[in-house]
Amino acid sequence: MPLYGDFPPNVVEMIQTQLSQFGRVGATKIYTHLPLGTTVAASSVSSQVPVQWKDQGTVIAMYGQEAAGTAAAYATTDVRIQIGGSEDICTNGQTGDFVPLLALFGFTQNWFPLWRRATPGTNWTVQFRNRNAGAAIAPSMYFAFIADADLGRSFPANR
Repeated sequence: MPLYGDFPPNVVEMIQTQLSQFGRVGATKIYTHLPLGTTVAASSVSSQVPVQWKDQGTVIAMYGQEAAGTAAAYATTDVRIQIGGSEDICTNGQTGDFVPLLALFGFTQNWFPLWRRATPGTNWTVQFRNRNAGAAIAPSMYFAFIADADLGRSFPANR
C-alpha cells in the first residue's frame, strides 16, 4: 500500500492547501458509524460504536447532525471520538471528553475539517451523549476519507 512518501510531495501539499484556503476537498469515500435512524434515549450515553477502516488513508473532515435539526438538539447532543482505544480527538487535557455538536459543527454548517491518518486495524469509536431529559435523539456522524489507493490512481507517481 502506498504511503505519503510514495506520492509526489506536491500532491499532499495541494490537498492541504485546498483544505486551508477553500475548506473542502473531494473525498474518495464516506465512512459512517451507525445505521441511520439509530436513537439514543433521553439523558443517556450510547455505547461506543467502531468505525472500521477498510483502507489506509486520511480522514479530511467529520460531518455530524441530529435528526431534529434544531439548535437545541445540536446543543444537547454531545459526541466523543476515540482513536485506537487510547487517543481522543476531543480532550480536556487529562482524558477524553464529549463535545456538543453545536460547538463542532455549528447549527447550519455540519462539517469540521480534520487531517488524521486512518488505518485498517486501528478502529475509531464514536459515542454520543444525550443531555436532553425530555426526548430521544437520532444523531449521525460521517467521516470524509481519501484512500491512499485512490490517491495513487488519481496522481500516479510517474507524472
